[in-house]
Amino acid sequence: MAVTGGRYFGDRMSYAAGAPRSNGHGQVVIFNKANTNPIPVKMILEGEQFGSSFGYELTTADINGDQKPDLIIAAPFYFNKSEGGAVYIYQNDKDMLPEQPTLKLTGTMESHFGLALANIGDINKDSCEDLAVGAPYEGDGVVYIYLGSRTGLVSKPAQRIQASDLGLLPHPLHTFGSSISGGTDVDGNSYPDIAVGAYNSSAVVMLLSRPIINIETTARGNELRNIDPAKPGCLHDASTNLTCFTFEACCSIEPYEPASANKDLRLLYTVEAETFGGHKKFSRVFFDREIKHSNVVKREVTVRTNGRQTCQQVTGYIKENTKDIQSPIKFRLNYTIVEPRLPRSGLELLNPILDQTQAFAEFEGTFQKDCGDDDICESNLILNAELDLDMENDNYALILGEKNETRVNVNVLNKADSAYETQLFVVHQKSVSYIAASRTNSVTCNRFNDTVVACSLGNPMKRNTALYVSLRFDPSGLENDERKLTFHVFVNTTSQHIGDVKPEKELEVRVVKRVTLTLTGYDKPEQSFYSGEVKKDSKVMQMEDIGSPVMHTYTIFNEGPWKAPKVELNIYWPHQLTSEKSKKDKWLLYLEAMPIVENAALSECEVAPGLINPLKLTSKTKSNDLLSTLQMAPAAYMMRPTDKTQYFSRYSTYSEKSVYKKPKPTQRPGPYDEDDDDEEGRYLNRVRRNTFERIIRPERFMDNGGEHTNRKRDIVELDCNKATASCVKIKCDIYNIEAFTEASVHIRARLWNSTLVSEYPRADLVRIMSRATAKIPLEFSVEHTEVNYLVETRAYPELLDQQREQPTSIWVYIVAIICGLVVLAVVVLILWHIGFFKRRRPDPTLSGNLVKSEEKPFLNDATSNGRGF
Repeated sequence: MAVTGGRYFGDRMSYAAGAPRSNGHGQVVIFNKANTNPIPVKMILEGEQFGSSFGYELTTADINGDQKPDLIIAAPFYFNKSEGGAVYIYQNDKDMLPEQPTLKLTGTMESHFGLALANIGDINKDSCEDLAVGAPYEGDGVVYIYLGSRTGLVSKPAQRIQASDLGLLPHPLHTFGSSISGGTDVDGNSYPDIAVGAYNSSAVVMLLSRPIINIETTARGNELRNIDPAKPGCLHDASTNLTCFTFEACCSIEPYEPASANKDLRLLYTVEAETFGGHKKFSRVFFDREIKHSNVVKREVTVRTNGRQTCQQVTGYIKENTKDIQSPIKFRLNYTIVEPRLPRSGLELLNPILDQTQAFAEFEGTFQKDCGDDDICESNLILNAELDLDMENDNYALILGEKNETRVNVNVLNKADSAYETQLFVVHQKSVSYIAASRTNSVTCNRFNDTVVACSLGNPMKRNTALYVSLRFDPSGLENDERKLTFHVFVNTTSQHIGDVKPEKELEVRVVKRVTLTLTGYDKPEQSFYSGEVKKDSKVMQMEDIGSPVMHTYTIFNEGPWKAPKVELNIYWPHQLTSEKSKKDKWLLYLEAMPIVENAALSECEVAPGLINPLKLTSKTKSNDLLSTLQMAPAAYMMRPTDKTQYFSRYSTYSEKSVYKKPKPTQRPGPYDEDDDDEEGRYLNRVRRNTFERIIRPERFMDNGGEHTNRKRDIVELDCNKATASCVKIKCDIYNIEAFTEASVHIRARLWNSTLVSEYPRADLVRIMSRATAKIPLEFSVEHTEVNYLVETRAYPELLDQQREQPTSIWVYIVAIICGLVVLAVVVLILWHIGFFKRRRPDPTLSGNLVKSEEKPFLNDATSNGRGF
């Protein structure tokens, strides 16, 4: 695609040929001149990117003026996220070309920078050849001019010529810079000119080089030294109440050709204070006090090309409340030629241009300082910082909640020259907020941003000055996972620090989150009773058929000093026991509903599936009458009737925060009904046996019954901790319990009357205990002690003198009488059938003996027989 040549390796001629598609990324092959065929290859240069067309354009130029040719290679299709096209400079070093480029130039995205490349000769007369690079797809096309120098090609373009800036043609150009040719003086002014092609417009543009003028630029003024910020006015403007200074901007121009002696040139000079070159965004100086208060001044002046110096007076003003009086004020003076309008014909002679490497001067102004004869302030600031916290194991410890704030106490001492613009900075975490600083006459502190506090210690802070300041911070915003608190304290000044130790200190604090939890509980009612007949589970249709309601309440109180971010309350609930007779599991405390959490902003409770009302029983109590159940909690128990509706509403809010995991449709755990032989009963029995594998036997003991009676009492204890009851776990997570506040968990259940009647009909007392433990999870790094508590329900059988025989129903008597009569009738019938009622002697009525016998008196008969009385 491209060929160039030069004596790259000494006296012998070499040729370079581009192969932009070789190996995908492109190559440039360099041959030495020889009489052999093929010509031997001296060197191969590789492209860096696939598809970049490395070697698409080549040129040779002596860009550093060492009389040794350098090789320039273009890759116009190179690209990355922000660049498009590249030009590589291989600078000759001791008759050798490097394998890697000395300099890489890039263009804008999709500009095809490097599609055209040309050595345009020495256009600025510095004995170094210059380079033109075309970017035809950057807008309507751009040509970049790069100047050579003794150190190599200057990477910043000296000139950027856009097609849109050319006013020579009636129609706009497109793809300007698609081809370039240079190095020929067309107009005969001893400067090489450039021809640029625009193939989409079928046009060629001739760019004529203008003569370059050498200019000497200087600035002078005595008032630029030792500017006193406390003294208003200056020689040029003594009436102002601002500090000002005056200096002169000067330049001189030598004739640039024999015919140009004593020719007048119209120049524009610009003075800019501090904001040039990215030094600062804002300036401490402004010019033109009556107009815009701008830090830039521009004026036109006429200069004669006779080598004599021409000067103009400039006055600057120091802005009010300027604190930085240590660092100097930097200025830049720059001259440019006032350009005339371009003529219609490009062949007319144009004005020369200034050599921009000589057309500017940078200088500075200094303030009056208390720094000695050398005007260099060398301060020695000594910093000491500490916290008003207790030490634990040689480290600061912040026990959250014990103090509402913590203080950073700082002492600063200056043992050398005055320290100008001295500031104290305290960098802290965003979760710690700055409150205020102690009031002192010489120190002012302000919040710089969310994590930095800045304090002004004086401007200047003079020698042997000692200052003290105490800064207050609020640590209540610390996140739960923050275990360390850091304060980075340091002092800064615009003076030079000469001390051996930097004035800074790191204060590390161990954050201690300490909580003291107490766990208490109670049950309602205090006594429960059981009696009556034993009902099978299948006969229990409503909650009221189970037995009396029971509520266990656990209360967590946070004694501080810090909040409890999360308390995990685990309640072990005795919901079943194993029958000693049938070896079957029977209900004990039947869970009626999900636990209710009171006085907690956020909470959730978790119970294993199928344990909340597994029999799906309903209640006779309407939703509006549920207050009767909730009255067992102390707050509701002592509440006036008019307050109950509001109380119930509050309970309902908490119950909605509970998390109840519903069982799958096939999961219906519960005691097995002995008389129920269906498939569901067998399934429930399997669930029961898998869940509670061992047989739970209640603990019984005898008590003397008190000091007023000698009767021994039979007491049964059903306790989760002693494994005398089958227990389930209820887990409640309660979040953000603040110091000196509490939260309560209420568990509502029913005492299963049939179980106690069948198992302990003659016991004097059955004690049913639930247990709870409360702790804060380890991930919150809160120092605390796990606490536990038990709540006991006391169940009594009805008293013996109150237990009467139940009257026999009337139908029993009726059935008994009927049965007796039936039996009697059957017996009589049988006896009659076998002839039991038939007589064996003759019937006296069937003969005359009965008549004769009747005729004889009974007494006479007896006398006659000698048997009378």
